[in-house]
Amino acid sequence: MRLFRLALLSACLSSLFLLPCRQAVALDNQTHLGTDELRKIFLSLATANTSLPKGDIEVSKFSATPDSIELPPGTLDFRIVSGNQAKPLGQQVIVSDVLVDGVVQGHIKLSGDLALYGDVVCTTSTLPRHSIVAAHNLKRVRRNLAMLGPDLITDEASAIGKEVLTTLQPGAILYGNTLKEPELVKRGDIVSILAASDSLTITVPGRVQNAGAKGDLIKVKNLMSRKEIFAKIIGPGTVQAQF
Repeated sequence: MRLFRLALLSACLSSLFLLPCRQAVALDNQTHLGTDELRKIFLSLATANTSLPKGDIEVSKFSATPDSIELPPGTLDFRIVSGNQAKPLGQQVIVSDVLVDGVVQGHIKLSGDLALYGDVVCTTSTLPRHSIVAAHNLKRVRRNLAMLGPDLITDEASAIGKEVLTTLQPGAILYGNTLKEPELVKRGDIVSILAASDSLTITVPGRVQNAGAKGDLIKVKNLMSRKEIFAKIIGPGTVQAQF
């Protein structure tokens, strides 16, 4: 069993921490924990020592049995008797001993549904397949992240300038696997082949043998030597010879 120390500082109880407070606090007067305090304690215990993506945890359908606790002055601890912390999101039920200065004062059952909310990027209009994403095509919306799966795009900048792999309807949430870097050159294009050393830069014309996006390594035929070489795409119409 794990011992989770939760200080009853008002600053701690006014925030939704992902980890319990660890400070020992001596309480001057008998302490009353009502529904609001127990809800925050439940959130803290349920998400302690878990790794969650960035976002805001929200609790719904919360209940506590008993629904309030009267405690003597002292340092408050919670010792979890049972609870499924391996999966911190979704429905959680935690049964815990309540201790003051290491002495058990009673038991409490806390339950509720935990959801992780955050910003995701979605489309504002229809984006046909192979179209290039622009800033005006995007907006941020707040969603329950646990319901959306992995590979979400949460930043517009990472989508702008990418090519759409399939037609997206207005309001579609963007995922990384629906976008790719756009092709900068196509088979048959005439490009400049750049060959550079510390003291010399040479540019010769070449013909692209296969399409590619920025950073791709492709075959290019040197139109001066008639030889095929591998070159890296560094911009529209420009590749860099690989030696």
